[in-house]
Amino acid sequence: MNSEHQLDSLLKQMAEAHRPELPSPDLIWWRAQILRKQEQRKRIERPLMVMRLGAIVACLAIGLGLFAANQQMFREALGGIGWILPVGIAVVVVFLVSTIALFRFPAKG
Repeated sequence: MNSEHQLDSLLKQMAEAHRPELPSPDLIWWRAQILRKQEQRKRIERPLMVMRLGAIVACLAIGLGLFAANQQMFREALGGIGWILPVGIAVVVVFLVSTIALFRFPAKG
């Protein structure tokens, strides 16, 4: 290519020679059906995820409420040592890890 004019004419020829083809109607329909099914699945699963989250929050609130209401009993059971805070933190950590696992790896099927 010695000049820009030759490059321009070559690019124009290549552009005119290129004829993009649309996919077949069957392929377009098949892809649309897959997308429709994916959207339906998301729409159906959304209330389940909300219910799971609500159940998790309710269980955590009830568990923390029972723990707070019976804190004296836990202290007496543990012999008066200050293990209430570490035990409570361990319970919350286990609960949070299981919650993350539940949302990260939902049940198949």
